[in-house]
Amino acid sequence: MRILLFLLLLSLPLQAREAYQIRGLAQFDAEQQSKLKAWLDKAVKASQTALGEYPFTMALHLHPRKANQPVPWANTWRQDQQSVHFYVDTRFPLQRFVNDWTAYHELSHLAIPYLGSWNSWFAEGFASFMQYQLMADAGVLEGSLEDAYRSKIKPQARWYNSQYSAASVARRLMQNRQYAAAYWGGAWFFVLADRQLRQDYGKGFSQLIREYQSCCRNESEDIQQLVAALDSMLEKPVFVPLLQRFEQAPARDIFREWLESGNNE
Repeated sequence: MRILLFLLLLSLPLQAREAYQIRGLAQFDAEQQSKLKAWLDKAVKASQTALGEYPFTMALHLHPRKANQPVPWANTWRQDQQSVHFYVDTRFPLQRFVNDWTAYHELSHLAIPYLGSWNSWFAEGFASFMQYQLMADAGVLEGSLEDAYRSKIKPQARWYNSQYSAASVARRLMQNRQYAAAYWGGAWFFVLADRQLRQDYGKGFSQLIREYQSCCRNESEDIQQLVAALDSMLEKPVFVPLLQRFEQAPARDIFREWLESGNNE
């Protein structure tokens, strides 16, 4: 009898892990809850398409906040559970939430480990690069990915016309609260990596990061382990040497194509 029961239990399908849990819905009425659920579900599905299924359940916290935009503030929190806190103004219609970049950016952060303040330029560059990948998958990106990146990186390239390394310039920009310049300077790292992956392997960075979720996400704890894990899935390294270049080479050399392309304002 015990053997039969054991075999029966083995035959039952394993319960699927939840991709996310929403916290804080009780602060909103039924109509608002429905809108917020629809928004987050679409954002999570876009993240799964572009980044793969995370090997953990995300906690998505909602907080009411009156503002002049649907999501005036959001931030990730990594202690205990991989979480995002969203501050939302539910007076805005669903489509404004869906079109907003914030959820796509913050959900992207969780695809890689917390890298510490010293490497925040890299983490923010990653999330900034990926937000447009997610928005394209969600069908809300206006124009091409190439045009989207150009519109953000080109105006910030002037800050990198320096003999100091790109990473050191980005860190100084972060310290000076010039976040757009730091974020999109960091995103240039991933545009370059994506180019090389497409040239050498015929696949983009998004495909590689999906593979990373299943093999290595829970084992990576810092930036060195992250780039080593990404390179371990390739025949020849891309990410370790590119990071070394950003840390050591003059920023003006890395951003040369932008600095020589004319007006960067």
